[in-house]
Amino acid sequence: METYPRPSPVRQASGFSSAESCLWGLAGRLFVNAHPSFVLLCLLFLLVISSGCARTLEKLPAISGKPAAPSFDIAKLKERSDFWRDYQCKFRLRVDSKTSKFSSRALVFVKGRNFVRFETFTPLGQTAALYIFNETGPALLIPSEKVIFTAQRPETLIREFLGVSLPADLFRYALTASVPIEQLEHIEIRSEAGGWRLISNSEGNYFEWRIAAGSLALENIFVRSAEFEGRVSYDPPVGLTKEAAPGKIRISSSEWDMEIVLEELKSAPQFQPSVFYMPNLPDAPKVDLDKIK
Repeated sequence: METYPRPSPVRQASGFSSAESCLWGLAGRLFVNAHPSFVLLCLLFLLVISSGCARTLEKLPAISGKPAAPSFDIAKLKERSDFWRDYQCKFRLRVDSKTSKFSSRALVFVKGRNFVRFETFTPLGQTAALYIFNETGPALLIPSEKVIFTAQRPETLIREFLGVSLPADLFRYALTASVPIEQLEHIEIRSEAGGWRLISNSEGNYFEWRIAAGSLALENIFVRSAEFEGRVSYDPPVGLTKEAAPGKIRISSSEWDMEIVLEELKSAPQFQPSVFYMPNLPDAPKVDLDKIK
């Protein structure tokens, strides 16, 4: 019977070609025939290389498998503030303070920063109080008393009107859950677990907007100034898309609570010029509250 030579066990195990075997054989003979100090130097060199690689691998950051936290886009706030610069709002208002408790339906018209009309109504639909702010300043009409109150600062009339100490600007932009354009210029954004804090701190007035990360919605606003410290809360939180409107708003301090339930909110309606002026009441006396403090 014809037999065939069996393949070499060394060649079968190594898988090298003849040329590669010759090269490795030559290298082996170099190490065998080399001076002992040369072999020791080569071993030390290999140890240095391997330890350097190990240190390099240790510096690589661990991969958690979680996506990176998204950054906050301030442009969304600016777009929303521009969208709600002029608006009309209908809502139900309830105030509970140490000096007054009442509820009413209300209507607000806002055009920029310099024109505001805030009117509350009796259960029969008659005007209970009318607050106007225009280029001549603030004024408050109480039809039942047939008196027009004036003051240098809007907050003085709001205290007379609602029985609470509330910054007029805060009320104006709290209704739309927006950030005033002028405060966006020096706002600081801080990332934290669950969302962001947007902070504005200038001229003794501290504002902090709390944005939830998952829903990207405004949860509340904290305000601290010389005359007011309190919080505006939204239920549910208001999304930052420009059309999103609040549902229920709660404005509170240590001395009073105000609840607002929105019924209608319209952006940039067309206003009649007379909306931001008092009706002509020549017989109504004017009382300057700054002079009778």
